[in-house]
Amino acid sequence: MNLDLFNNIINGVKENNLVQSFIKELSDYLKNPKAKENNEMDKNEVSLGEYRKENCLYQVVDRSLKGVYLKNMENNIVFEETNISKELLDKIGNDYILRYKDENYIMEEELTEEFFMNL
Repeated sequence: MNLDLFNNIINGVKENNLVQSFIKELSDYLKNPKAKENNEMDKNEVSLGEYRKENCLYQVVDRSLKGVYLKNMENNIVFEETNISKELLDKIGNDYILRYKDENYIMEEELTEEFFMNL
């Protein structure tokens, strides 16, 4: 077997910037996984802010491991909401209607009841 071929392949991979970037990012992550986790949580919070609209109605589509999937009833965009109180999570199920108000979700009991009656 020709080891020069193997060495040439290894040297070629090392020269590739994409691979080097990946190796560096992986090394940084392995050194400090909590920093990466916190950074991801910050990114998620920023992107969730794009979906939350004051006084907007949302329909619970499904539960998730971290919260619930909500559908914006104005534009039908579905997203995973992770910043929702445990108390509210214990009260709601699929198709419940929530309103986002003052940076919190509240259950709209009358709208939810009306929705279920119209099924």
